[in-house]
Parts: sequence; structure tokens; C-alpha cells
Amino acid sequence: MVEENVNSEELTEESSDEQKTYDADYVKKLKAEAKEYRTGKAALKKEYEETKARLDALEAEKLTDSEKKEKRVKELEAELEAIKGTARQKDIDNLILQSINGKNIVDVETAMLLIHKELSGEDEINDKVVTRIVENVIKAKPFLVNASAPDPSNGNFAKQNNEPQPNTEKMFGDFLRG
Repeated sequence: MVEENVNSEELTEESSDEQKTYDADYVKKLKAEAKEYRTGKAALKKEYEETKARLDALEAEKLTDSEKKEKRVKELEAELEAIKGTARQKDIDNLILQSINGKNIVDVETAMLLIHKELSGEDEINDKVVTRIVENVIKAKPFLVNASAPDPSNGNFAKQNNEPQPNTEKMFGDFLRG
């Protein structure tokens, strides 16, 4: 068997330009080594996670009650600030919608984005400022407003002719008379 290994090695050296072939024992040894490496790496990762968890638990135990409360207060303050920011943004959106209501805006979302962009430079945001900026945006971008706005007094259909409709009996009589 040793002679066969030597012969196969000699053949692979002679044909080094071609595909190399390896002995079955050598391949098994490489596979075992790779498996050992993978399992060792997985074990190290698991050990790292466990150690980190224990370290976090020890640090949490070291904190006194007052430090825990301070940490919780800071978390709650950050959460409160996020909620206040969201509420302020909703108030601004409400002011914008009130200002553009009745202006016959074609694309409300685009108009709101443009108005938000203009409002980003303002320090104090109130209804007067929002109304002024809405007017400025409409003047700068007239394509946002539908020029042929329907009149609310027309109902669902715009009236084309304001003359009263003739009586059907009269129309039939005129038709028969010629």
C-alpha cells in the first residue's frame, strides 16, 4: 500500500498542471481537522456568550438601588422626549392640514413635504407662520393647486346652462306640430 501511495504521489508530481489527487487518509485527516476547528469555534462562541451574560449580571448586581433608579429615570426621560417630538410633529401636520384645507391642493403629500422643508428653518411654529409658508409655497409652486376647481354650490356636477328645462309635454307637442 505504501508503494501505491508513492506511485500516486509520483503521478501527481509529474502532472502538476493537471488536477491533483489526494490520498483518502489525507482527506479524512483534513476533514477531521476542519470539524475540530468548527466545533472549537462554536464552543468558544458559546463560552463567550455565557461569560458576557454573567458579566452583565454581575454589573447589574453591583448597581445600587439608587443607580438602578437613575438609569431607569434616564431611559424614561429619553422615551418621554421621543413622545414629545412625535406629538409636536403631529401638531405641525395638523396645522399644515388646516392651512391647506379649501385651497384645492392637487397632491397633498407633496405639498406637505414642501411645507415641512420650509418649516425646518423656522424657530417658532404656529398657525400664522404655517399659513404664511403655505401661501409662499403655493405662489412658488402653482402646479400644486388645481386651477379648475369645482364650485361647492354646484353639487356633484357643474351646471353648464342656467336656463330652466322645458316641460316634457310642451317638447312633445312641439315635436308633433313640426
